[in-house]
Amino acid sequence: MKRVILLLCCVASLFAAPLEKLVFAGPVATVSHPFFKMIESDVLSDVAQKVEFRLWKNPDELRAILLKKEAHIVAIPTNVAANLYNKGVDLKLLDVSVWGILEILTRDQTIKTIDDLKGEQIVVPFRADMPDIVLQAIMIKAGFDPKKDFQIKYVPTPPDAMQMLILRRADNVLLSEPATSMAMRKTGSFPLKLIAPEVYRSINLQKEWGRVYGVEGKIPQAGIAVAGNLDANIVTRIKEEYKKALQWYKSNPTEAGSLVEKNLDYFSADAVSDSISHVQLDAKSAFESKDKLEEFFNILFEIEPKLIGGKIPDEGFYFQ
Repeated sequence: MKRVILLLCCVASLFAAPLEKLVFAGPVATVSHPFFKMIESDVLSDVAQKVEFRLWKNPDELRAILLKKEAHIVAIPTNVAANLYNKGVDLKLLDVSVWGILEILTRDQTIKTIDDLKGEQIVVPFRADMPDIVLQAIMIKAGFDPKKDFQIKYVPTPPDAMQMLILRRADNVLLSEPATSMAMRKTGSFPLKLIAPEVYRSINLQKEWGRVYGVEGKIPQAGIAVAGNLDANIVTRIKEEYKKALQWYKSNPTEAGSLVEKNLDYFSADAVSDSISHVQLDAKSAFESKDKLEEFFNILFEIEPKLIGGKIPDEGFYFQ
């Protein structure tokens, strides 16, 4: 009889009652976009009665959401995840899905590498955020001093950087997709084309990373993380459906663009659609990505330990 009861308990645990509400949190960036397909398709109805998305606009907002336990799954830059984990926030990295999303737009089509920008001004949104971190790591590895050899001008947001490019107040701007594609769309349309007729995708930072470091041109930039204690079966279902949604996103750029525009009052559908062919997306488990992540974290640690919370995350950081 005891064996029967134990067996029934085990079976019941596999089919636990669905959550009343499952909350995803993420930025406007590409890493969040598969969530919208998951929610629209209601693919997690077996594990949650309701699924919601909550936007976070900066790491401080994300930290507040995590500390208040207001989200179960967060889309997050990998260095921010490492930083929060090392500061005692209860989260584990589940997967890495964004491996390439950064480009420098210029007015000079002859610019091909970071060397060509020596002495030039580069407009960068969000000081110490992922784009800035990757750019400075490339500069240092290429033998430059970011503070002496370049004029880095920081602006609050990507739209600020785009505006400077469009109005000819900047010649070189670092952006991430879909902001890059939106800038290309805007500068190529009338009447802005008359103001800013020549803008080029000059330096793909992932390829440049590969060139200066002598490695594959991929960087584990962002993924999704589990916040707090979430049933392993629910996590497995989320991981499965996120991967499917990401594949749909890659394969259906027109529909994906429309879906993102409907959910985010930030990017146009056309810009999102354009961006998909310019990003490297591949959902790999955090544990499978561990070697690449540690390589990346070690580089960041050498530049500034605070970027990842003062140390390389231990094994507990990786969801298994």
